[in-house]
Amino acid sequence: MITINDVPKGLKRKFFNSIGLLLNMSISHVPSRHFRRFFYRLCGTEIASNSVIFRTADVLWPMGIHIGKGSSIGAHCLVDGRGGVSVGNNVTVAGNSKLITGSHDIEDNNFTAVFKPIVIEDYAWVCTGATILQGVTIGRGAVVCAGAVVTKDVPAMSVVGGVPAKIIKNRITEPDFIGEVSPPLF
Repeated sequence: MITINDVPKGLKRKFFNSIGLLLNMSISHVPSRHFRRFFYRLCGTEIASNSVIFRTADVLWPMGIHIGKGSSIGAHCLVDGRGGVSVGNNVTVAGNSKLITGSHDIEDNNFTAVFKPIVIEDYAWVCTGATILQGVTIGRGAVVCAGAVVTKDVPAMSVVGGVPAKIIKNRITEPDFIGEVSPPLF
């Protein structure tokens, strides 16, 4: 996994950003998960063969993304790989969710961009429309409720919701499932 922090500013960084734009304008709309996965891999994304990035997902900096086995990234998601995004096994990131690794230093006169990784551990579920901000780890088996904005780490097996997200409860049943393969045209 190569983050934007690993690439010096200049033409090389601009070139890699333009690849992301190409993906978002064309590849993300191709109705074949196999073709999209092939192309994302070609651009440096580490994605298991039984995982899927659904159509219309926006992928920024594909070489900064790792997706484990049986996981899915829903339609209309934003996955910002510039700071690094690591998605574990059997994870569901539902549609319209945002994984944002970039921000700006508001105390810096130059408003310098700052990138930090996001980690989503095995069996986690990020529900529809949730936003995960930079530097956050979502623990194993945790659930992020729909529309939540996560600004701090989420402990394993907890359920969080709200803006900013707070612990609602803890899960009792240990997850033990294998992510399903999506239909061919998703």
